[in-house]
Amino acid sequence: MSITQTLVFGADGGGTKTAGLLADTAGAALARVHLGASNPNVVGIDQSARNLADLIRQCCTEAGRAPSEVGALVFGLAGTGSPAIRDRLLDAVRAELSSTFTDLPPIMIETDARIALEGAFGGGPGVILIAGTGSIVLGKRADGEIVRVGGWGRVLGDEGSGYYVGLEALKAVSKDLDGLSEATLLKELFAARLGWTSRQQIILAVYQEDFAIPSLAPLVLQAAEKGDPVSLGILRTASSHVGEQIAATTKRIDDTHKVRVVFVGGLIDHDTVYSAILRDTILNAIPGVEICPPERTPVEGAVLMAQQLLTTEM
Repeated sequence: MSITQTLVFGADGGGTKTAGLLADTAGAALARVHLGASNPNVVGIDQSARNLADLIRQCCTEAGRAPSEVGALVFGLAGTGSPAIRDRLLDAVRAELSSTFTDLPPIMIETDARIALEGAFGGGPGVILIAGTGSIVLGKRADGEIVRVGGWGRVLGDEGSGYYVGLEALKAVSKDLDGLSEATLLKELFAARLGWTSRQQIILAVYQEDFAIPSLAPLVLQAAEKGDPVSLGILRTASSHVGEQIAATTKRIDDTHKVRVVFVGGLIDHDTVYSAILRDTILNAIPGVEICPPERTPVEGAVLMAQQLLTTEM
């Protein structure tokens, strides 16, 4: 490692945008740039690599620093849970950067969940619950070991996610239309927002039009805010599933459950009826847990991992 390679770069990328951060070895930000999507499952391997390479070059230009000064790069990206995809994307990124760097620095591709975990606790131990379209619980022990619970996808799991909440709402409205039970407010919201008033419309949307089921979750939260018992029941059941996952994770982190937990993801990273129910469920079930805000952002977590990568290479 050259003594001139004193900068690190981190990225946090998803299906719509990617944030890049160029920093010095102390973590001080030199440039922040946002570009388009970099989830390889959304834009493809080659386009993802091009966007990431452009992001690095633009950060260096904004900071007035040469790419040759960058000593380590970490990309935390959605859609990279598969080692095969990570390997293919890594090869593509190296090819894209071959004309920018005379000697390529160490490059690491991680999941967006992993860099969120690193950022949430400033590199220290703790547990994050991610609940957006999907869900997963990710923890880090004091010795650096990573613990994963959940995150099996919508078919096998994703309890507590936007998909889970939306699907349960669909089931509740379907039963209402069949006369098996009532879901009056949800049925009214579905009709007002989506024009769904019959089983045929719902079946067409779900099975033929690939309707985005997670997009129904905000309607459930809206109904729950109004005290709708069906929606509140969905959120309480979702919270109980997530609470079990948190308990299993925290026990593996610290058997006394004295662990910090951070909420991440669009459903729970701010004050909503769902995050309140979830907080109460977890604290009642696991008294030793402390629920706290994240210390740093996911892209800052990527920079922390780049600092560690630089240190191991020096």
